[in-house]
Amino acid sequence: MELNYKDSELLKHLSKNGKASQRELAAATGFALGTVSNRIKALEKNKIIKGYAADIDPEKVGFTLNAMVHLRITKGKIMEVQATIAKHDRVYAVYDVTGEWDSLVLARFKDRKEMDEFIKTILSQKNIERTSTSLVLNNVKEELRVVI
Repeated sequence: MELNYKDSELLKHLSKNGKASQRELAAATGFALGTVSNRIKALEKNKIIKGYAADIDPEKVGFTLNAMVHLRITKGKIMEVQATIAKHDRVYAVYDVTGEWDSLVLARFKDRKEMDEFIKTILSQKNIERTSTSLVLNNVKEELRVVI
């Protein structure tokens, strides 16, 4: 599905306020309510809008440790290992990357013990050759939503 002007405008408004009603979107864009409804249904059907979620502050709900784990994975096993790690509740991103490492895992933890268990679990997995973990000291910017 190729995005047109109306789709882009709707996505721009939804990226700022995912709770906006269709009436609010129609008023903000100047589009007819039926057009807004039809375009949003098409965006959802085509998985451009994958869902709606609350933007929760991790620290305010107890996740005070943020870690970046670089992985070197046995050749031919990258996709398998990444899929397994991606299932872990504390993992919020798994990236296939270029350079010295094969994968980058971003995860949040409530305390050192939880992080320690996670890292030891990863290290014990078959096909993980090496890891390097960095703790985030200060979160300057973290924007997971796509701003149009």
